[in-house]
Amino acid sequence: MSAKPKSAASRFTPTVHPVMKLPPKETLLALGPEKGWDLLMKREELILKEKVDPFRYGYRPKNWKKASELLEANRELLVMGGNRSGKTEWAASEVVRRLWEKRQSVAWCFQTTAPNSIEMQQPRVFKYLPGEWRTARKGTVTNITYSVKGGFTESKFVAPNGSQCVFRNYSQDISTIEGGEIDIAWCDELVPIDFLETLRFRLLDRNGVLIVTFTPIEGYSPVVKDYLTGARTVEAVDAELLPKFKDDKGEKILTGYDQVPIVQMGRKDRPIIYFHTKDNPWAGWERMQMELRNETKEKILCRAYGVPTRSINNRFPLFNDRIHVIKHDWIPTTGTRYHFVDPCSGRNWAMIWAIFDSANRCFIYREWPCPDEYVEGVGYPGMWAEPDGKKADGRQGPAQKDFGFGLSRYVEEIRNVENGERIFERWMDSRYGNAQTLAKERPTTLIEEMAELGMDFQATPGDTIDEGVSMINSWLHYDRDKPLSALNQPKLYISEKCKNVIYCLKEWTGADSTKGASKDFPDLVRYLCLSGVNNVEGDILMCRGGGSY
Repeated sequence: MSAKPKSAASRFTPTVHPVMKLPPKETLLALGPEKGWDLLMKREELILKEKVDPFRYGYRPKNWKKASELLEANRELLVMGGNRSGKTEWAASEVVRRLWEKRQSVAWCFQTTAPNSIEMQQPRVFKYLPGEWRTARKGTVTNITYSVKGGFTESKFVAPNGSQCVFRNYSQDISTIEGGEIDIAWCDELVPIDFLETLRFRLLDRNGVLIVTFTPIEGYSPVVKDYLTGARTVEAVDAELLPKFKDDKGEKILTGYDQVPIVQMGRKDRPIIYFHTKDNPWAGWERMQMELRNETKEKILCRAYGVPTRSINNRFPLFNDRIHVIKHDWIPTTGTRYHFVDPCSGRNWAMIWAIFDSANRCFIYREWPCPDEYVEGVGYPGMWAEPDGKKADGRQGPAQKDFGFGLSRYVEEIRNVENGERIFERWMDSRYGNAQTLAKERPTTLIEEMAELGMDFQATPGDTIDEGVSMINSWLHYDRDKPLSALNQPKLYISEKCKNVIYCLKEWTGADSTKGASKDFPDLVRYLCLSGVNNVEGDILMCRGGGSY
């Protein structure tokens, strides 16, 4: 490079770049005019190369490398991302890289609709094509024609090395992907579970890789729920937008930060990586920090860190296991106890126990069956409901399969788990408990039969499901924009041991109507909230609200 022409001194404006920063003035002065100019021109050249050929010269954040390594090791990866976190950019570059490295490879890229594919997915893939591919002439093999308005011609391109990429969408009939063998599948956003399952089989013969990218703005989909259920966090980091404080004589003192996941390992060893907005230098992190100031924790987790807090269409949007779920040791030992039962033929009974303290807060402290509590003659029951991408409310878990208990056995089991507790009232689903059947040659009801066995039940109210859902949401309510306190806290808390209650409250949507596998425990909580039960004894005990205050 030559020295800077004198006439260029007043015309040159360095290109702004978030990663390749301008050298300090002191450095340029120390180098002198000629070498300083050469340094600036070298920087401009690198920025231009990145723009012209990002495939070779583009900046790759550290989380891109981590994502590529996870995909290579596991052949499947879910990428959750905050706003402008770069997950789509990484996926597009990864698809192109694999097409370039392996001759005659095949990639299928999916979006919700054809227009969304043209607008959101195809431009990213075109951006990362190697420079020589974008300018390659059409021939007997090569066929790459792209326009901003229409995307790739016929939603497909063929590269000079014989590799090809086809853009599809979920509105197409699934039969269009039943045949064929592929090396790469990239599913962006709301992929249906049947598409995903079909693609897994299409990838087998070529040992292909599957990428799923998702932003949980409105909650998470059934597919994402399937990945996240039972996932364990492998790597986490402090969230600078979620500081934790303690109050010392009216002064807030920073004690640390909440942690957010970076890598999780789901069921069947399927990994999940989280792209945080801060990790993308082009995202405008400073602006996002300002936008999220004083926002709810749920919104910060979603927008900045890509962490979902609820299922799409979940009926209890306020439910937050960081607030409403508490350590079992924090359950009050004095108060008024109640027992609620939802019986049904063909499956086991579902039951919960709750205690009210003198502040009239309600604590669900036991469930039955419980996945971690041994049942004599049965073993550990497992979960009541499990995720199912085809069903919004999941599928029946092993705990629903009939243990073959008769009424006397249920009474014995109830007495056994209560271990002498004083239960103030017992309540049973009125629709089943009051239904008449023939027993001992006379009409009777389940409630009457249980009374003959020494266990009295009242029939639950007959209010509608929507009324019960509204009441549950009322009991869950607290002002999320203010710190938890004695004057700002929910009425309902749940022991960490009640895994079925927690899971079902988070996942139940009502979309599967009365057949929803996760409906029964929300029904029990509905009965609890609608029955008018409250505290009639006991001392006030300050709940620590999941440790938040």
